[in-house]
Amino acid sequence: MVGGTIRRRLVVSVCALALGPVAAACGSDGDDGTAKSEPRIAAASEPEDVFIERMAKLLETTSAKKDCAQLEEINVRSFTRFPCPPAKDLRKSMASFEVVDTEDYGTGAVIDYKSGKAEDGAAIVLFVAPDRNWGIGRFGLITEPSIGTSDEESRSGYAEAVDKYLDAVRDRDCAAFKEVTFHADADQAEICETSFAGTEDLAKRLKADPSAEPIYQGGNRTYGFFTLETSKPVPPENSTISVIRAAGDSYLILDVAPSPTADEQRRVRQQLREQQRKGGPSSMEPSSKPSDPAVRQ
Repeated sequence: MVGGTIRRRLVVSVCALALGPVAAACGSDGDDGTAKSEPRIAAASEPEDVFIERMAKLLETTSAKKDCAQLEEINVRSFTRFPCPPAKDLRKSMASFEVVDTEDYGTGAVIDYKSGKAEDGAAIVLFVAPDRNWGIGRFGLITEPSIGTSDEESRSGYAEAVDKYLDAVRDRDCAAFKEVTFHADADQAEICETSFAGTEDLAKRLKADPSAEPIYQGGNRTYGFFTLETSKPVPPENSTISVIRAAGDSYLILDVAPSPTADEQRRVRQQLREQQRKGGPSSMEPSSKPSDPAVRQ
């Protein structure tokens, strides 16, 4: 990818890659328009609001090591990992956990919430892991509620940040990497040996597949999400890139997380069609949001 390319590619392209929700109006897989009557397929197997409520309850009620199995299952696929059993103050904070609003953007999602430790509100950033379960990218980001806000003024900033990030990774430029990534309380002196060193595999894939380009999946004023799929080396790999609009209108990469590939998403769509032919979507788990037409398998 040539730096700056994606600033010309800001239109969401879910039809092209079949990543994230597959719009019902999009024809695909050689269909002659029959897809127009089909429900779209969500990238995750569980609605993001259902997942986060379940996780909050686990954090509140898990008080013994013997009860950690479900929480550890979430930890394994997440970047933010919780000690188990959680500390007493975290359990107390989660007792008053309240979801303000949620929204998914392809293979990413944002949760605006309040809790005992975040009475004025905070955010959780999620990504869809390769097994189609939600993973936690960031927890407790102190930002204004963002769900329902427009991404119009932020898109170009998100795209520029992703360009700079991928250039830094490919060129092995740690100084540039530091400037465009969010590190919270990380030791600046260790970043090159830790998080930057962890991008070596991505750098190899970018060099092996120079035509790979990030695709904008959507977002709001504060958070934006892209997917990047590299076909080489085989097998293909797909990543969800999350970006934050930080203080002073700086745009920083939060995480680059593994997610389902386009082929994996197409297989899920085909499985849904087969089930519909055999008796309708009664075995599907619908979103808990009445206004959301997604069907999750």
